[in-house]
Amino acid sequence: MTLSFFSSLKRWALPMGALLLASCLAGAEPASLREYLEYPSSVEPSLRLFARFECAAPTGVILVNMHGWHGGVKRPTNDTVADPLAKHYFVISPEMRGRGDATGQPDCNGWELQDVVDAVEFARRRFGDRIVSPEVVFLSGGSGGGGNVFALLGKFPDTFAAARAYYGISDFALWHVFDQKGEFRDELEGVDGKDPRGRRPWIGGSPATNPEAYRSRGGLTTVGNLLTPTLVFHGADDVRVPALHSRLWVGAAHGAGRGALVTYHEQVGVGDNRLHNASETKEQLAFRNRTGEQFLRTHHAPPVLPERGTLVVAGYLKTGLFEVVLDSIDRVGRLDYDLAARRFDVRSATARRAMLRVRNGPAGEWRQSEIECKP
Repeated sequence: MTLSFFSSLKRWALPMGALLLASCLAGAEPASLREYLEYPSSVEPSLRLFARFECAAPTGVILVNMHGWHGGVKRPTNDTVADPLAKHYFVISPEMRGRGDATGQPDCNGWELQDVVDAVEFARRRFGDRIVSPEVVFLSGGSGGGGNVFALLGKFPDTFAAARAYYGISDFALWHVFDQKGEFRDELEGVDGKDPRGRRPWIGGSPATNPEAYRSRGGLTTVGNLLTPTLVFHGADDVRVPALHSRLWVGAAHGAGRGALVTYHEQVGVGDNRLHNASETKEQLAFRNRTGEQFLRTHHAPPVLPERGTLVVAGYLKTGLFEVVLDSIDRVGRLDYDLAARRFDVRSATARRAMLRVRNGPAGEWRQSEIECKP
């Protein structure tokens, strides 16, 4: 009887031990994360900003995914690129100002891009245990989100380790010209009654009446600042955002001596007047996904800012060691800097003053001053 009892106990011991071990392991592994959360703005404390933070795996490298022009995180549209490979990353999907639950005024690659970087900083603080190598940040987006990608790389040149831009807008003046339907220019100009919330124009005026404001928003203006390896895809037959946008950006990158950082694939027969990826074949989609994943796996080192150089300031410019903010988001200027000599000269034909912040080393304190812009 005793033998039978211990024999029975022995038969249950291994399965029960395995079950307890499995339970312990399951408890040690965090559950899949998918939360739509509010986070603070570093420039406008009154704003209520939101983003979706998700991580299917226990941990992941940060991947920022930008939504489309008319859509949002809570209300995606066809312009929002779904990334089937995102499950391998810690994904941050910022809700642009005035979309979803986010308050504020959409300003077309103005201060709304600072909100993106603020979302990254919030994630590092809130979800530090879920993020691998927090200094590595990838960036991806299509259509309006692709336009965000181009501009973010110019305004925050040493922030992103690698980027992917799908059928992105590089020049908003050019986009205004091609928008024969008025699908987007009404928001750019601020036509009365177009916006159901009664918000101000996203830029204001037209390229003819407000040309510098349009230049300050486009990634084409700041392509010479590029330090991030960037993968670009565009459908050759895209009408809503013509492939000329990517061709010009890629060509300008080569002209500025940054061509080695750019990989461009133009998809023959893809795109129409409704969808950027219309008529994309299974083979083309598979190639785009495979190439996009390999690109991020290849480029995973944060960019290094040169010790001295010249950078374009489109409204503002922010790096890990210094920041320059012109007196208007609609102005464009030039910064000549030398970190060793602590020299920062800002030139602009239209901006009169600029706010300069300089950091005392990578982890040092910031010192802020106001400087005159040279003509």
